[in-house]
Amino acid sequence: MDRDWRRLRIGIITTDILGIVVAYTSAAVVRFHPERLAENQTIARACILLGLAGLAVTLALAWQLGTYRRAALTGGHRVYPLLLTGVTYGVVSMTVLGHFAEAPVSRGWLVGCWLASISALVFSRLIWRHIAFQWRRRGGLVRRILIAGANQQGLAVAQQLHAPLRHGTEVVGFLDDYQRPGTEILPGLAVVGHPSSVLSKARELRADEVVMILGGLTWESQRQLAELVTKPDSPVEGRISATFYDLLTTSAELSHVAYIPMLSLNRTRLSGLNAATKRFLDQVISGFMLLALSPLFAYWKLKASSRGVSMLESQRVLGLRGKQFRLVGLRAGLTGSPVLARLPALWNVLRQDLSLVGPRPSRVEELPDHEKWRASLFALRSGLTGLWRLREADAGIEESAALDLYYVRNCTLTLDLQILYQTGRELIRRSMGRRSLLARWKITKSAKAVVLEGGSQFPDAAEWDDVVEGVPIGATGKGERG
Repeated sequence: MDRDWRRLRIGIITTDILGIVVAYTSAAVVRFHPERLAENQTIARACILLGLAGLAVTLALAWQLGTYRRAALTGGHRVYPLLLTGVTYGVVSMTVLGHFAEAPVSRGWLVGCWLASISALVFSRLIWRHIAFQWRRRGGLVRRILIAGANQQGLAVAQQLHAPLRHGTEVVGFLDDYQRPGTEILPGLAVVGHPSSVLSKARELRADEVVMILGGLTWESQRQLAELVTKPDSPVEGRISATFYDLLTTSAELSHVAYIPMLSLNRTRLSGLNAATKRFLDQVISGFMLLALSPLFAYWKLKASSRGVSMLESQRVLGLRGKQFRLVGLRAGLTGSPVLARLPALWNVLRQDLSLVGPRPSRVEELPDHEKWRASLFALRSGLTGLWRLREADAGIEESAALDLYYVRNCTLTLDLQILYQTGRELIRRSMGRRSLLARWKITKSAKAVVLEGGSQFPDAAEWDDVVEGVPIGATGKGERG
């Protein structure tokens, strides 16, 4: 596995170098034209000198910022701001060097270098991420993880991380203070040793990381484990899972106060201008779609009238801050498509009861099941689509809630566009008679009336790793402590 990661890193570095060289060269050709570069050797030498300096600074800073670390190679969109920083400082260094070396620097060329190199690096990462996920499907580039702490939270973290194809992580065992080695915690996963044996067990099981569950270990084990995994010769990286992560509405970031590392809880991401923009887009898009679909609604109206029934039916669901509203849909029998049956809910989007993208609409009957997430799940408007539509059919209540919590914590307009694109793509597949991974919101006769039905696989990992990586779930299982 280490060999695969080295191959991936070398490939990305190589294409980054080639991309920057091509970007700088293309900017010079566009700005100065080939004939002028051939005739004026001073400009050509200046472009080469400054380009080499910019290349060196960009790569050095990208390395220093961690863009070539294992977690960043397949870690999603978080790497792109770091690449932007590296490219920007590379161009700034070219500007400074050109001033002191008295080289004929063109501002147009520098701007061209900046824009072209950003595009080249982003394109390089997108291509390599696709390649990396192809390797992952063949069993490569999978991080093997030990969970230190076999309490309820440890089980939930293990269940979420044990997904090689989806997240590129595989749990290989538990370390625990209280249960004997060999005790099976989850099907196929057992306690392999005490936390003090982390280094030997990591080498034996070829583990890459150990995740410490703070609420599942004694203070002495936490301290000893932290000391062992931070040793220079440690074969594993150490991570810490916050004890109340499943209840947080917002994400958390590490910060330092008076030299003390602390987790800072971010405010709700969607506020101010972002919230206003989301509302505006919801109303514009839903209004346009209602207008465009009006002939279809007219057909359904005539069909319903011919049968002597009303075209629409509604159910009471919970929305923003738990406020009830009626979610409208087509009456059963007017269409055989469950997706088309939900098109009238665009009226709910126009009325601002729903959003185009958001958490799954919950019925009143489900409220007891969502009690511990209640404040978080109702922090945003429910969505006509969302991450919950792009999930396997048998997802339980807690896993579905985890997807909604992830959306609430990480809600951005970019994420909304990604979800809308993926939803649209699956709808096109379904309309062409191809197998669709799109789940649907269905009312059943059971007490837990909302269930997901649809595809059995997760959406394409290359497109959705930056969306779902790290989504927590709450779960119970064997080995749970009181």
